[in-house]
Amino acid sequence: MQLPLRLPRSDPSDQIRPAADRDEPVFWVRRLRVLRELTPGDDHVVRDVVLRRGLNIVWAPPVTPEQTGELFLDGIAGHTAGKTTFCRLLRYCLGEATFAPDSTRKRIRGALPAGWVLAEILCEGTPWCVARPLGVGRSSFCLRDADANQVFDAEARLDFQVFVNALDAACGSSLPARSFPARRELIRFEHLLPWLTRDQECRFADFLEWRHPASDSQSPALTSDERQFVVRSLLSLITDDERQEQQRNARLVSDKAAATARAPLLAHQAGVDHARVERILGIDLAAPSDELFGNQARRELGGRREQLAPRLQALEADDDRAAAQRGLESAVAAEASAAHALAEAKERLRIERATLEQLDPEATGSDQDGPFVQLPPPTGYCNVPMDLARERGCPLAATRPIDLAERRAERTLQEQLEAHRAVVRALEARAEACRITHAAAAQATVSARAVLTRTSTVFRGRMSTLLREQATLEQVDRLIDNAEEAARASARLVEAVATLDDQIRDSYGRQDELRRATAEALRRVSARFDYVVRALVGDDLAARVEASGRSLKLVADENGERESAAIESIKLLGFDLAALTESVEGRGHHPRFVVHDGPRAADMSEDIYGRLFVYSRRLEECFDGEPSFQYIVTTTTPPPVEVQGERWVRLELRGAPGSQRLLGADL
Repeated sequence: MQLPLRLPRSDPSDQIRPAADRDEPVFWVRRLRVLRELTPGDDHVVRDVVLRRGLNIVWAPPVTPEQTGELFLDGIAGHTAGKTTFCRLLRYCLGEATFAPDSTRKRIRGALPAGWVLAEILCEGTPWCVARPLGVGRSSFCLRDADANQVFDAEARLDFQVFVNALDAACGSSLPARSFPARRELIRFEHLLPWLTRDQECRFADFLEWRHPASDSQSPALTSDERQFVVRSLLSLITDDERQEQQRNARLVSDKAAATARAPLLAHQAGVDHARVERILGIDLAAPSDELFGNQARRELGGRREQLAPRLQALEADDDRAAAQRGLESAVAAEASAAHALAEAKERLRIERATLEQLDPEATGSDQDGPFVQLPPPTGYCNVPMDLARERGCPLAATRPIDLAERRAERTLQEQLEAHRAVVRALEARAEACRITHAAAAQATVSARAVLTRTSTVFRGRMSTLLREQATLEQVDRLIDNAEEAARASARLVEAVATLDDQIRDSYGRQDELRRATAEALRRVSARFDYVVRALVGDDLAARVEASGRSLKLVADENGERESAAIESIKLLGFDLAALTESVEGRGHHPRFVVHDGPRAADMSEDIYGRLFVYSRRLEECFDGEPSFQYIVTTTTPPPVEVQGERWVRLELRGAPGSQRLLGADL
């Protein structure tokens, strides 16, 4: 078994060799300035902090040494001076959505309602000036190739997103794995910033805990696996081949989960359809997964169809609806003929009665005429009296018998009346006969219509029954197909699950092979981590980075694995500095920018804490010129004497009076 690489104990300036092609951080902050309002003039400057490459200390001493141990003296002033607000303003200028929790934002906006924060940031050597409002109602902007004194030039302003895009390109374009394996989203700068600038609220307890809900940072919510992926990508502990294999593995796992969930559903559906087929056909059948099921069911179905076909044919052969329809048509024709004869008889009777009135003016005919007198003449008959029609020369009346005068001359009036009364009585008898005939014909039509209705109803009832049977057989046919297909699909999914299990195992093996290819990089990172931790706490404690699957784990050993709040903080700080140092030496893709906000743990000894600053100071000495990293750390504990000069202590704050706080006022 190959032993893990362990770097020899020596001063960093003797051990670390900065890469010649990495002569400055990917990005770094040169100046942070807070304004009361966006107006030129020193009167509007609340705070102006110039930063440098290398170590930058923001110091807020809590009490003076002579006050230590005295009661009722200010003991929290160093913790309310604005160190965290300073770090949050840095993060805000680097693209984070907020600069403080909501309650603090309200107090800051109350003190500086028109305030702005400006930052001069160099990204891949290009100077940018970004301006972000502390109040509401204004928009952030940036300027390229500019400094804070040019921020008032409105014509040169660009949308703030232009600067964020530049950070994305600078920090993400060179990553060996650029997108998350479980979703098609590129790693952006906003995913890196939480690691580079940890929340003070997380208390440096876990190297993967970057943002705490109490900070209200609104940073992207990454899963633990995604944070692991970001770290591994920046340290070149993962490649696109491994990322693609992880994506393939994620798809296989997803497919397996879907198949595992769907297979029993399809099997259940096949069972339901199988039970319905058995219930409809009234027979027991083999299971739907058995080929015998389809053969049995279709054979029974074919027999039922053979039985149904002659019944349909017989029903069509016995269809009496056509004969009933012909009978109705004949009855309707007879009724129409009888109605016509009745109408003619009534008209003749009306005419002769009218003539009788002329022969006997005293005769009213009201009793004799019956119901026909009041009827209007039918269409085609003239109601002009005959003597008036002849008198006026009507050609139709010319062919009528001789006028009444002549007839009266030939016969006696009494004879004429008796003769005409006889004609009227004959016509009345004929009209009554026609009425009886018409009534009988109408009744025959009603009967014929009833026969047709009854015949049609019976036929439709029998046909509906047969069609329902036919539809049921069609439904059974579909159920057989569905049951077979569902059973086959379920079986295919069960087989697919087994196949996917094999493919997933192969994928994990492929990932292990790819990780072994990066094992040397992991050994170097682990060795550098061990080197930094030993530099902080001494050679008695051994540290290493372990890789388990997709995860990294930080381990510290001293006669067994050690775990405590101080050890966790040391591991976390050591890991961040190790990642920065690896990038300084030309390995990995860390942007060489780190902010640690008050990392002192309560039980970490002061000498160990001081070595954090000393290591950074020694790291600077590795360079012939300016360092290629920027490390910003805030503290209430006095830094070691060798880094207390203005060169490293870039800002000194106090909690009281308010003018010495970061924003120059009590909030």
